[in-house]
Amino acid sequence: MDELSLASNPFIVLSYVTGPAFLTNATALFLGSTSSRFGRAIDRSRHLSSMLTDNTSSRPAESTAHELRVVRKRVGLIANAMSRLYLAAAMFSLATLLSISGAVVAEFSSLGALLDVVIGGAALVGLVGFGAFVNAALLLVWESRLAVESLETEAAEAEAAMPRGAALLD
Repeated sequence: MDELSLASNPFIVLSYVTGPAFLTNATALFLGSTSSRFGRAIDRSRHLSSMLTDNTSSRPAESTAHELRVVRKRVGLIANAMSRLYLAAAMFSLATLLSISGAVVAEFSSLGALLDVVIGGAALVGLVGFGAFVNAALLLVWESRLAVESLETEAAEAEAAMPRGAALLD
C-alpha cells in the first residue's frame, strides 16, 4: 500500500467512509419521515376505533371497521420498515467504523490477512444495511398504496353520501 498510504494521501480514509456515512445519513432522514407516518397512522387508528365505539359517525360501521383493519396493516408495515431502517442505520454506522479501522490497519500493520477481514466485514455489513434499507423502502411503498386506497374509498363514500356535492367536486 505504498502509493495509497495515509502518509502520501491523508484523504484516502474519506474514500472508505463516504459511502457508508452518506447511507447512514439517508437512513436517518428516512427514519424521521417514517416516524411521522407511524404517528399519523396510529392517530388514524385511534380515531377509527373511537368512531366504532362511540357510534356517533354517519359512516357505515362496516366501512369504518374495514378501514381500521387496513390501518392496522399499515401500522404493522410501518413498524417493520422502521425496524429495518434502524438495522440499516446500525449496519452503515458499523461499516463506517470498520472502514476507518481498515484504513488504520492498512497504515500501521503489515498483516494483509487482517486487512482483508476488516474490508470483508465492512462490505458485508454494508450489504446487510443496504438490503435492509431497500426492504424498508419497499414496505413503505406498499403502505403508501394502502393509504391511497383508503383515501379513495373514503372519498367515494363521501361523494355517494352527497350527490349534489359530488357534482360540485368534478
